[in-house]
Amino acid sequence: MNSTVLKPSFFKRWWLLPVLDRMLIQELAKTVLAVLSVLVTIIVSRKFLGILAKAIEGEIAGGTLMTLLGLKFLGTLIIFLPAAQFLGLLMVFGRMYRDQEMSVLASSGVGYGRLYRAVAWFLIPLFLVSAYLALEVLPWSESQVQSLLRQDEKTADLRGIKPGRFNEFSRGDVVLYAESLDEDNGLMKKIFVQSRSGDKNGVTVAESGYLKATETGSHFVVLNKGIRYQGAPGRTDYIISEFDEYAVKIDADNDDDGSIVKRESTIPTVQLLKSRTPRELAEFQRRLAVPMGVLVLGILAVPISRVAPRSGVYGNVVTAFLIFVVYFNLQSVSQGLLISGKVPLWLAYSGVYLLMLVLTVFNLIKSTGLRWCWQVIAGRTGI
Repeated sequence: MNSTVLKPSFFKRWWLLPVLDRMLIQELAKTVLAVLSVLVTIIVSRKFLGILAKAIEGEIAGGTLMTLLGLKFLGTLIIFLPAAQFLGLLMVFGRMYRDQEMSVLASSGVGYGRLYRAVAWFLIPLFLVSAYLALEVLPWSESQVQSLLRQDEKTADLRGIKPGRFNEFSRGDVVLYAESLDEDNGLMKKIFVQSRSGDKNGVTVAESGYLKATETGSHFVVLNKGIRYQGAPGRTDYIISEFDEYAVKIDADNDDDGSIVKRESTIPTVQLLKSRTPRELAEFQRRLAVPMGVLVLGILAVPISRVAPRSGVYGNVVTAFLIFVVYFNLQSVSQGLLISGKVPLWLAYSGVYLLMLVLTVFNLIKSTGLRWCWQVIAGRTGI
């Protein structure tokens, strides 16, 4: 008969697993979200001050300020996701060790294998999400940032026009001076313009003028009722002409037709997979470090989170911070060695993760004992 299925012990064992999983997932999600919010807020706040300073100086348009901030926020969130989940795991498990919750779970037969199975419900979805964010969203956000900055560079001079001072445009080929500027309608009065095209120089003086943008994106200053002097004084080809309306182009010609400069950080991941250049391979390694960091640091966090019940409030957070700093710096070093060609491709991609794996095994042996690990390998006991 199937009466054995209804035994209370069976139900206790059956319901213990989901309860433990749900408890850990909820605690990890809340803690990781809190840590990530703090890290991103600190980093983005510093970046926002730099962006705001450029906006005040006229280097960045006010309309793109919040867009740039949002893109910077997104990029920072992706980069610091491994660090946040690493610290979150340490804080949750460290609190459980200090509050004797781990002792209760251990007396109930919950070992490292069961803890890893519970953590996997949180770690694997986070690994997949971080992989999508790092491989797809991160290069998209970088390309958007570069595009916005490129557009702002084109119009930075136009936003920086100040009355009563000389303003340079088109890489110094055009110099404009306006005695006054009406902020409401953009009308300038008493205008002086010096323009240079090759070896030809021209000076234009006008009573008034205003800025005008064409449909192609070019910018002109339209001058009303003035005189233009063109040529070198003393030569026979010196020209003096009067006009009712005259336009001077004040932005440089763009030969690339507004396209974004090809930088490694903006190249789609699909193209990086087809590339064989060292810099693009190093860029792919940088993106791959985000999901791989979530995975290897999450696995490492379980054994090193074990602390004594009377330990400090922060437990092994300092140790975790040093480990993450070493991990982050080794990633940068391996990318640099890959670019210079001093290490083979397989070592640059796997060396750091092999080191983290060795560190994980070392901490497992340290926390459980070499004899227990040998019994697990021999199949004499479970994990």
